[in-house]
Amino acid sequence: METVTWLTPEAHARLQQELNKLLDTRGTQQEVSERETTESRIRQLLATLKNVRLHEPANDGVVEPGMIVEACIDGHPETFLMGSREIFANEDLQVFSERSPLGVAIHGLRAGDVSSYRAPTGRHITVSIISAKPYPGTGQLPTIKPETTHVAN
Repeated sequence: METVTWLTPEAHARLQQELNKLLDTRGTQQEVSERETTESRIRQLLATLKNVRLHEPANDGVVEPGMIVEACIDGHPETFLMGSREIFANEDLQVFSERSPLGVAIHGLRAGDVSSYRAPTGRHITVSIISAKPYPGTGQLPTIKPETTHVAN
C-alpha cells in the first residue's frame, strides 16, 4: 500500500516547479557530489508527487493535514503544522505528520478536545487542542490571539 501525501495546491505547485528546475539542470556539468544530491532530490520529489492529494482544509477548527495547530503537549504550549514537511517552505515551523503518533492521536479533534499517545520511549503524553487554523501559505503563520495560548494546568 502506497503512502498518500496531502499537499496544498500552493505546495504542489512549488514542488512541481522545483522538480522541473532540477530536471532542466540535470544535464549540466556538475560536481559528482552535487549531481548525486540533485538526483537524490529528484527521486524524493518524484516519490512525493506520485501519490498526492491536493487539499485545502476548511476553516472549521478540525485538526487535519494542512492545519496550524496550537496544542498543549505534556503541559507545554506548542504550535506546529500538521502534514507533510513539503507543505511549508519555512524550516522554522515544526511539522508533524498525520501518521506520527501525535498526528494519529489528534487527527479529527477540535479546540478543547484532549487525547493521549504513547511516545517512542513508551511514556504516555497528554495533548489538549487549543486551536486549529488552515495554513495560509506563502510562509506566513496565522495571527494567534495571546489569550488562546494560555493553558490551565
